[in-house]
Amino acid sequence: MSNPDLPPDDDPQTAWEKLPKNTPSRQALPPMTGGTRWVWAFGILFLIIVIFGILQGRIG
Repeated sequence: MSNPDLPPDDDPQTAWEKLPKNTPSRQALPPMTGGTRWVWAFGILFLIIVIFGILQGRIG
């Protein structure tokens, strides 16, 4: 909570604005898709099981 009796302090804001504004490196950015590597792995495994099941049903 802010204290209404105190005047606003502009020094931190001006110090923040003076900092260099660089674009973040690729290593600093989080992965865009989060965990799609696991989703792809489970999806491919699921498709293999489905195809195997379909082939078993047609052959047997």
